[in-house]
Amino acid sequence: MEERVQNFIRENKREFDFAEPPAGLWEKIEKGLDTKQTTTPKASRVVKLSFLLQLAASLAVIVAAGLFLWQYQYKQATDLANIDPGLAKQQVHYASVIEIKRSELKRIEKEEPQLYQEFSSEIRKMDESYQRLKRDLPGSPNQEETVKAMIRNLQIQAEVLNQQLNVIKQINDSKKQQNDETQSI
Repeated sequence: MEERVQNFIRENKREFDFAEPPAGLWEKIEKGLDTKQTTTPKASRVVKLSFLLQLAASLAVIVAAGLFLWQYQYKQATDLANIDPGLAKQQVHYASVIEIKRSELKRIEKEEPQLYQEFSSEIRKMDESYQRLKRDLPGSPNQEETVKAMIRNLQIQAEVLNQQLNVIKQINDSKKQQNDETQSI
């Protein structure tokens, strides 16, 4: 097919060369363009601008409404009280216990920086796991189980902090006992 078209063009090349546009065609085109530009009233530009502004405002309202609805649904999905009020109370309780224990642990930072770093590292890892569960909660197929896993994580954090604080207490008791013994000598 392509070969036939090429042969036709080769055979009829002279007829193509004789066909030229009529004289003055470009002048007519330019004149037509000039008249269209000069006849465009300013009012139509204002109408176009007004239409564009209305369209932009409508889009802004739609986007804002969509973002609001998305945020509302996300908040509803992550609000533990909506999933299970009893579990939400447990979460608040354990979170406050952990904060108290962390502040107690913070007291040893100056005296035992290496021990503090090690203990903090363990708690940080567990907290990262908790935060991951919290991020996954809205998309979880079984949100109640995810919340239970979050609470279990908080319970373990509290238990680990208790153990760490007991270790610190034992270290302090041991130091105190050694000081008492050296003073009695």
